[in-house]
Amino acid sequence: MAYINFKEEKFKGKIQIEERKKNNKILYQSILKNKDNLNGIYPNLKYSFKKIIDKNIGKNGVLSEEDFKEISNEDIVCSKFIDCTFKNIKFKDCKFIGCVFENCKFAEGGVSFENCIFIKEYSEKLPSLNRKDNLGCSFYNCNIYARFLNSDISYTIFENCKLQNISIEQTNASNCIIINSELDKFEIIDCDFRGFKTFNTYMIDFAFEDKFLTKFDEKTFFDKISLKKKDKEEYEGMYTVYENIANKYKDNNLNSNFGEYYYLCKCIERKSLKLLPKLGSYLYWIICGYGERPFFCVFSALAIIIIFSFLYLITGIDINGSVISYNFSNIHTWNIAKFIKDFNEALNLSVGMFAGVGIDNGKPTEIGYMVTNLEMLIGVVLIGVGVGTIARKVIR
Repeated sequence: MAYINFKEEKFKGKIQIEERKKNNKILYQSILKNKDNLNGIYPNLKYSFKKIIDKNIGKNGVLSEEDFKEISNEDIVCSKFIDCTFKNIKFKDCKFIGCVFENCKFAEGGVSFENCIFIKEYSEKLPSLNRKDNLGCSFYNCNIYARFLNSDISYTIFENCKLQNISIEQTNASNCIIINSELDKFEIIDCDFRGFKTFNTYMIDFAFEDKFLTKFDEKTFFDKISLKKKDKEEYEGMYTVYENIANKYKDNNLNSNFGEYYYLCKCIERKSLKLLPKLGSYLYWIICGYGERPFFCVFSALAIIIIFSFLYLITGIDINGSVISYNFSNIHTWNIAKFIKDFNEALNLSVGMFAGVGIDNGKPTEIGYMVTNLEMLIGVVLIGVGVGTIARKVIR
């Protein structure tokens, strides 16, 4: 893909979320109808097929993980946790099938999920060959402080959630969707993020600490991040997030995607710079869009050519001994027809000087040679930058 169309991705994402919720509802009802005949699933009697409201699950206090309450080898099926608080609890080798967490808090010492599965590949329908529906879990309006280790949270939906102090290690998060949420201190280590998507999600500290490689693909998508505070600290945090995302695309040889997030990174970084570096960054952006927008070179070249055309009209153009010059002393002689003809000569001269191909009828006056030399230098630089930018995009 040459460029990421963020509006199109958000539109497709909205449809995808609606379809996933609809699919989850259908599969949820199907499991309820067949709950006495579930192959390979042994529902936990305390939580499965129940609505658990306003319960504290775990231990009180801020404890280390070694002191957490542990729930292991349990299948928690079609449970709805509403206004519950999970704290100092470790789920190990558990399955969460069709579970919904609404207005829940994962607090105090946090919650640990180790070797847990949050998805069921549902293929009970006949014919089942090559046909699988994915029933994932959903989190709505939750505050989550958790660690996911060697787990499977694929096809999970996080909506209107605050995910803070999150660690995801060696976990399958493919096709996971995070929407209208906030991510802060979010650490990823060697995970599968293929098809992972965020929409309208605020991200201020999002880092990869891979020992090997977190996997991305072209379906992996991170929406643009809306600024809140618009201060230096936020700008620095935001461009670091974009930089981390861009580098991970690059590690996965997705260079076009890398370019898009690198561009966003540089645009945000510019806002955090001091005056002189900021001016340099603006110049880099105007000339070639940080090397990611080849058409910026064309616009810049056209602007330079037109600006210097006006400068030639002011400093003068010598055409076979006749000098064209526009200044306040001859303002009474100006007219539209003459100006169009003279501007055409100036434009012809400017194009020749910018491209370094020489002059035709007109030539600059003595005072105009300084302008000519400056335009030729700018032209050489812009043409070189433009060719380099286009070549880089084509090679990708």
